[in-house]
Amino acid sequence: MKLLIISLVSFLLLACGNSSPEMDMYASGAIAMREMSASIDADLSPTQQNANSHIARQVIKTGSIRFQSENVAKDYQQVKVLLSKFDSYIDSENETNSDYQIDFDISIRVASPSYDSLFTLLTQISKRVDSKASHIEDVTNQYYDLKTRIKNKKLLEAKYVELLNKAKSVKDILEIERSLNEIRNEIETAEGGFKYLSQQVSYSTIHLNLYEILPSGFTEEGFWSRVIHATSHGWKEFINFLVITVQAWPFIILLGLAIIGFKRVRRKKLQKK
Repeated sequence: MKLLIISLVSFLLLACGNSSPEMDMYASGAIAMREMSASIDADLSPTQQNANSHIARQVIKTGSIRFQSENVAKDYQQVKVLLSKFDSYIDSENETNSDYQIDFDISIRVASPSYDSLFTLLTQISKRVDSKASHIEDVTNQYYDLKTRIKNKKLLEAKYVELLNKAKSVKDILEIERSLNEIRNEIETAEGGFKYLSQQVSYSTIHLNLYEILPSGFTEEGFWSRVIHATSHGWKEFINFLVITVQAWPFIILLGLAIIGFKRVRRKKLQKK
């Protein structure tokens, strides 16, 4: 099919050249090639090209794990030891601290062949896992479609370069260069998408969240934890009340003077009666 398309393009170029010496042969050929670009992509799509051949399945693996830790710092070091045993690394991490809990959010990138092994070992760090999930997205068609389109666009680019080298008039050169720039922009965009997709396929992602509940934190499991939390909270509220009272002392004094003045005026009125 590829040879047929290329032969057809060549035929169009020859036809343009034989019709009239004054015609813009190369520009016309470039326009014809540009209009046939979509047709080339369709004819050489992965579905048709690989219909009778075996292609490797391309998938993106994504997992998430959340568990409670007795010691976040210790478990974090265990995670780093595990990562050193695989082709993996920490892509990003975030630590959040409060009066009651410490949270670690870690994004891990691991070579796809090692995904399952690392995922299993990470779930074994804690005695109890709150939640875990694994998702596989099949991007085989998208992967080979992009790969094939890039190849086709580059073949088309080579034809434009060949036309440009043969062009004589300024009009022909400008027309072919415009078409050449368009096809190169399309190639750049497709290559960027293919590079990103290849990275997602090559390295899987595991989102790990481990948290530690501090001794003063509230838990539904412990009665004394509730008592400690309530006592601590009540004391803080009392301190806040004292601070607010001290800050408002001028208003309290003015209010007291106003009340005293009001009582005196009222007493004088009663005595006059």
